Amino acid sequence: MQPNKIFQRLFRNTSTLHRRHILDKKENHCLISCKNQRLNHYVNTKYSNLEPIPLASKGWNHHKSKGDFFMINPIAEENEYKKPKIPFSQLNIMPELIKTLEKENIMKATSYQAEAIPELFENNHVLLGAETGCGKTICYLLPLLQTIASMKDSNNDALNSPRILVLVPSRELAFQIGEMANILAEPLDLKVKILTGGKIKKNMMNPHFEKIDILVATPGAIGKLSTVGIYKLQNVQHTVLDEADTLTDDSFDERISVLLRRVAQSRLVLVSATLPKYLPDSLKPIESALVEVISPEIHRPLLHVPQKFFRISRSGKVGQMLHIAKSNKEPLLIFTNRNETCNWLAMFLRENGLTCSNINGDMNYYIRIQQWNDFVEGKTRILSATDIGSRGLDTIDIKHVVNYEFPLHAADYLHRIGRVGRIGSPKDCKVTNLICGGQEITLLQEIEVCKVGY
Repeated sequence: MQPNKIFQRLFRNTSTLHRRHILDKKENHCLISCKNQRLNHYVNTKYSNLEPIPLASKGWNHHKSKGDFFMINPIAEENEYKKPKIPFSQLNIMPELIKTLEKENIMKATSYQAEAIPELFENNHVLLGAETGCGKTICYLLPLLQTIASMKDSNNDALNSPRILVLVPSRELAFQIGEMANILAEPLDLKVKILTGGKIKKNMMNPHFEKIDILVATPGAIGKLSTVGIYKLQNVQHTVLDEADTLTDDSFDERISVLLRRVAQSRLVLVSATLPKYLPDSLKPIESALVEVISPEIHRPLLHVPQKFFRISRSGKVGQMLHIAKSNKEPLLIFTNRNETCNWLAMFLRENGLTCSNINGDMNYYIRIQQWNDFVEGKTRILSATDIGSRGLDTIDIKHVVNYEFPLHAADYLHRIGRVGRIGSPKDCKVTNLICGGQEITLLQEIEVCKVGY
């Protein structure tokens, strides 16, 4: 069996030296522990190309496998690239920004940030590729804000004409990044604007004009309002595509292509936790000039967080989910694939006496924000979500992620489990997956093959 292409990157991104270091440290470590202990896999186990790999999930397509389970155990401490250990002063960050970071309890940069920030002070097109939760937002906000703050703005009187444009795929992510941008921009006297859908017609009929330095926007909103001239993009110096893998897929590619033509004078910064297999046509002109800053841990399914897989019948899944929810006393995030299931699961848990919020793409935006805030503020301890809650959102209080419906794509799995094990997350985070059959088992076995190949 050949692993999914997105997981194949983990072998290329791991140096021989790094792998040998972990093998020596954890020589007899049980990487995969199974209900059938004969299928346990240890770190130092090797298989030849002609020898079949004894997967724990090999027989899971058979109905008699129901009730089986296995655990992928942590093999390493928190990723070294996520450990804050380098003073921001060594990265030429302005004292004003360092003081602001310290107020937010961000004292030092991670190794990844220390590699990425100097590249962003240059004027090259940059691709930031790193696993979720390692501080990519600060990676690009710090150098870009400092750069425009140190340059005299020759268009100081231009209104609704930003110098930094940050494009994001969702409203929730826009407000999260906008909040961080506002915190960092305040000591530099820079103005941040957040622009999302929902009030486009109102903005067209009664536009508001103001000085803007940084605009954080969803593609649909800025696309429409820049088309009618309410926002002007000719002065944009830096364009960021945050969650670039999503923004360059088929659902956004046409809008992004139009916007990139409008900011053709700017340098591009692509930010993603999963690397696309290829760049879309709209980004082909910069491909040869693109400087990549890639974490060696990208596409690796969380080496420091335990992941449990249950083979379960569809009829038994509801009861198992209720048992998990009732026995869990910490913030819990449950993922589903469909909006209807997300709504139903939240209602089911409420009917069984549990406090539960839910967010999905079918909900009214303001209701969605209220549900999210209730969860973040601790008014509810469970959040039922579709993949709208898996990308970019900061969830450091969450200790447990459950895939009630297992995702169908590798990238979605990586983003979902990336809601735990982040910088600042609790130490004892975990992931639970409920597996029913079919395509779910196909992806599960790709994950398992990659872990065995570790």
